[in-house]
Amino acid sequence: MGINTIERVSGTAINDPKVYIETIIDIHKKFLKLVQESFNGEQGFTAALDKACGKFINNNVVTQSAGSTTKSPELLARYCDALLRKGSKAVEETDLEEKFNQIMIVFNYIEDKDVYQKFYSKMLAKRLVGQLSASDDYEESMISKLK
Repeated sequence: MGINTIERVSGTAINDPKVYIETIIDIHKKFLKLVQESFNGEQGFTAALDKACGKFINNNVVTQSAGSTTKSPELLARYCDALLRKGSKAVEETDLEEKFNQIMIVFNYIEDKDVYQKFYSKMLAKRLVGQLSASDDYEESMISKLK
């Protein structure tokens, strides 16, 4: 189910961080709901879901097409950049905080966190130097979640 979903969007997702990350978030939500409703959130099933999500996020058709396991951290950093940049579609503050929380779910499964940090830091510097950041408060909120 999750593999088929990511395969359907892989042509677009390899270069579109929004499609890739939001697809992963939707897949995670679907399976988390399944575990919670069907197995009452039993710890063993939750741990199995976490393990499967980690493998899936770090090795799927998009990462294989790119020929690199660093594609997921790169796309996640680019997704953050798009959300935090001036001129991005108006997102309510509560919606943005929810998106930050969803980003953290994906981030926790990323194996190459140092690769994410490298991309994120570079994009943050460009936003700050070019005064392209939508809000210093949003930047601080995202950074505090990453700590």
